[in-house]
Amino acid sequence: MTSEQATLSGFDQFAPKAFLIALAKFETPLSPELIAEVNEVGAALASGDSQKAALLKKIAEKDAAFYECFNQAYEDLLELDESEEKDKYLPELDENTPLRQTEDYNNFLAPPLTNSNPQSLAQKLLGKASDLVERVYRLRF
Repeated sequence: MTSEQATLSGFDQFAPKAFLIALAKFETPLSPELIAEVNEVGAALASGDSQKAALLKKIAEKDAAFYECFNQAYEDLLELDESEEKDKYLPELDENTPLRQTEDYNNFLAPPLTNSNPQSLAQKLLGKASDLVERVYRLRF
């Protein structure tokens, strides 16, 4: 997978990140049907079909409580992005900065979305850090 294929920000840069945060924070288990849909999108993303990232918001909307968690994470990411604080979470870029890498995508987004228990894996990957929004904001997908 090339770095261009893994760049999800061309669609909605915060939806995949908000979905990952919601998976890590949501305490009630998702229904088997939703997990199947999450896994389907995860498999498509893992094979390079980044346009499937747009489906994550639609999946979140199918469970009202999960969507509330997703929406809060989305709003928190937007607020951080619009604040003066965002610069401290993003590295400075210059002509020597390499093109986007797929490490964050491969390490943080693909594994939970393709796992049979996406919430548990998201929690393991991201931990219970109090700065979860800031941590995910820095990820490069």
